[in-house]
Amino acid sequence: MKNAKQRTAAVSAGLIGFLVAATGYAQEAETTAEANAEANADARVGLGLPGATPAATAAARAPGGSDHDAVVGRLAVGYLGRSSVTVGAAGGGDTGQGAVAAPVIGIRYWLNRDLGLDLGLGFAYESSSSETDPGAETDGPSRWAMILHGGVPLALASSGHFVFEVVPEANIGFGGASTDAVDHSGFLLDLGARAGAEIHFGFVGLPELSLQGSVGVLFGLASASTDAGGLETSRSSVGFRTTVYDSPWNIFSSNVAALYYF
Repeated sequence: MKNAKQRTAAVSAGLIGFLVAATGYAQEAETTAEANAEANADARVGLGLPGATPAATAAARAPGGSDHDAVVGRLAVGYLGRSSVTVGAAGGGDTGQGAVAAPVIGIRYWLNRDLGLDLGLGFAYESSSSETDPGAETDGPSRWAMILHGGVPLALASSGHFVFEVVPEANIGFGGASTDAVDHSGFLLDLGARAGAEIHFGFVGLPELSLQGSVGVLFGLASASTDAGGLETSRSSVGFRTTVYDSPWNIFSSNVAALYYF
């Protein structure tokens, strides 16, 4: 009887040891599987962001990282805002004068996590004609405008899909309009800064796409002139204004930039 009890105790001890060992093995296997899953996820993230440097991709996946970190060192192309050049002075006596819109298309490149560069060009050309009787055609005014845009975006804070930016910027514009007898011209210079947010679409799996909304202040210098048969009229203005102008809804029409990073 004593030997039977000893054998039973030995078997029980063996079973307990086996169960403990099996439990430890299962925990180790689960840990290994989780590590492999994380490694596979990291690989997929790296493949999903073509052109991103390993350091930037790692930073984007690290705790506290953001979509902004993943686009450092990558070039973005997009719409940088609408602007216009006013050509012609009041009293010129010709319908060719007025504001000529030239939406600015350009690039953005982040030199590092905090400092970037914006360069853009806006161009517009239009002409018109009218016909009153068969065979009687009158040419209307032709108008053009060109705007050069430069900015230095500064990323002050970023988290997740959001980055807060301040963008000192400058715009230089030229424009003109003409008919057979009248010539108009215009010039503008804007210096100022905007503050706002750039939102990346990483929440839908597209961190390369972003929208930037901002408001700011500009110092503006503008001049325009009209030459009508040797009689020249000119005017100029200097002002300091906000970029929202007279309506808060202008933030959607003139102060929103859409960018895509390659």
